Amino acid sequence: MARKKTYLATPEGKKRREAGEKWIEKVKAAEKAEKDWLDDSAIATRAYTNEDKSSTGETLLGKRYDFNILFSNVETIVPAVINSAPVPDIRRRFNDPDPAARVVSDIFERSISVQIDDSRLQVELEASAQDAFLAGRGIVRIKFLGDVVGGELTDDDLRQADKEEEAQGDEEEFQEDEAPGVSAMDGLQAGLGHNGGPSMERLENERIRFEAVSWRDYRHGPAKRWEDRPWDAFRFVVEKDDEDDSFDRDLIRSQFDDKEVNEWTKQDGAICGWEIWCKKTKKVYFVSDNGVMLKVVDDPLGLTNFFPVPTPMQPIEITGQLKPVNPFAIYRKLADQLDTITKRIDVITKAMKVKGWYSGNESDLKSVIDLEDNEFAPIDNGDLWAQSAGGIAAAIAFWPVEKFIVVLRELYSAREQTKQSIYEITGISDIVRGASAASETATAQQIKSQWGSLRIQRMQRMMERYARDLFVMMTEIISSRFTLRTLEEVTGVSILPSPTDTPEQTGQKQAVIKLLRGKVASYYRIDVESDSTIRADLTRQKAEVSQFLQGSSAYFAAVAPLVQNGSLPADAAVEIFAATSRMFNLGKSVEDTLEKMVVEARAKADAARKAPPQGEGQQAPSPEQIDAQIKQQTAQQNEKRLQAEFDARMQREMSKGDFETQKAQRELAIATLAEELKRLEVESKSLEVQIKQIDLANRMNQPTLPMPGMQQ
Repeated sequence: MARKKTYLATPEGKKRREAGEKWIEKVKAAEKAEKDWLDDSAIATRAYTNEDKSSTGETLLGKRYDFNILFSNVETIVPAVINSAPVPDIRRRFNDPDPAARVVSDIFERSISVQIDDSRLQVELEASAQDAFLAGRGIVRIKFLGDVVGGELTDDDLRQADKEEEAQGDEEEFQEDEAPGVSAMDGLQAGLGHNGGPSMERLENERIRFEAVSWRDYRHGPAKRWEDRPWDAFRFVVEKDDEDDSFDRDLIRSQFDDKEVNEWTKQDGAICGWEIWCKKTKKVYFVSDNGVMLKVVDDPLGLTNFFPVPTPMQPIEITGQLKPVNPFAIYRKLADQLDTITKRIDVITKAMKVKGWYSGNESDLKSVIDLEDNEFAPIDNGDLWAQSAGGIAAAIAFWPVEKFIVVLRELYSAREQTKQSIYEITGISDIVRGASAASETATAQQIKSQWGSLRIQRMQRMMERYARDLFVMMTEIISSRFTLRTLEEVTGVSILPSPTDTPEQTGQKQAVIKLLRGKVASYYRIDVESDSTIRADLTRQKAEVSQFLQGSSAYFAAVAPLVQNGSLPADAAVEIFAATSRMFNLGKSVEDTLEKMVVEARAKADAARKAPPQGEGQQAPSPEQIDAQIKQQTAQQNEKRLQAEFDARMQREMSKGDFETQKAQRELAIATLAEELKRLEVESKSLEVQIKQIDLANRMNQPTLPMPGMQQ
């Protein structure tokens, strides 16, 4: 008969249990420090969802609102600050000719784009934005996932390893000089898993998942600045059936004796606790609510700031204090007042009925009251009623509806004033809601849009900052946790060396791998940014593009003659145009094209300067040829001048709204043409002198003097 196994807590297990209980005490202390905010957030959440039962009395004010201004404000602000998924914009930091940085930037941008293509990031950011403007704090955390494959060696594995040994030789030789933190990844690519699996166990299908953390499920250690906080804690709930897959069974048993093991085994329901990230020890502790240490994991992400979340989104922040402020608490009394007015409007509206009194023994009056539209009824003894004081009107007393109308009008006015007070506090202007008066001009509406959305713009920048921080964290995870083979499959960029590579290609790939695995080097040489999470106003964007194209047309029309006659070098003209174009947000592809234009223009200019002079050994032109050349140049200049004038007239007709801009462009073109005409006059006089010299030289059979600016 098998002997029953007995459990006895080990000394190490007791220490783990004590450490877990201390962590739970720290989490409770953090909860106590933020209790006021947590209570306000709970009230705001109930008001937002109207979870409490409805009542027409004033005892439930702040619990269930007939006029739910909080729901309206949150549903207005959230789409205003994020209504599209952020897009990574990763490039070389200084735009230097750095091929390795360009390739790594492309790898990062493609990898991140693949991770966010399913729109989950936008969904989680919207959820965190809702928490931020409803409760006061919004958080999205990053999780790294991968599939562990492999195990026992098979004949196919051995044959495949032999085939890949030569291809991976260069990479392994190069990675021997990398930082110590990369060795685990190298072993993973060679077939050894992170979690100590058997030979040829490897990680595949690496991916990053985003998860919005509820304001109820996050705690942090005490600090005055976010980067100084010692720990973060996230709430978890795991089903009892998943205990063995989620936690360390041996670690749990080492903390129990027989009685506690039985109680733990018989425990029903889910296992609840806190996932605590300790920055000092670089470990993650999973602790149950009763202080049992469930699992300990070494730094799973390898991030610079360790924590799996950026600085949380808090619309209302106070310097030196990390505790958030509930936005609804700022105007909750006004919301209660607004709801009180609405409830009274409802009561008075229900009381506004056509009713009154009449003499109970006069059935004739009752028959008149019951009549429908365009119906009449006879009245008995009509002469008697007509002779009585007041007549029939004196026999009926109506309910005073007109007095209710006066009160109702004042209540509606008071409700509008209260709404405007709330809008002034929250910063939600009528232009943000898309409402405006029909009598307002377009300029007035534009001014309201600019000034009415200043606070919204600050909130938008907060969302952009959070998206950018997430992208920075993703680049760190991609560079340190993703295998090179996965990056090749995800991005389509060749990274691993192959036997067919030339020495130059091998050197380039080694430089890319070195930069990819070097956290410090990649930070200094690569800039990670995010474009706006707000869709640009199409009208404004089209106006900017139209302005850019018009300015470009005018610029090239003005400088083309200068470039042709050599007054302005072509590379300088392109350089000026590219520098001016950077003032417009034209996108990365256009900027790359402009940069390519500048490089090509410089190369052509350098080649032209190094080229030998042309025309050596040719005969001097005759006076007739010179005269014909002068006439041709004059005709070309006149044609260009007429074309410039025609273009100026067309631009004036096509866009009268940009009169001042076109005026400046026209003056610039006229001034340029005037200068060109002056130069031509001087050149014409010079040519006349040269003609006389040539004529005189021909008569005297002397060598002809070369003409300046003409080919010999």
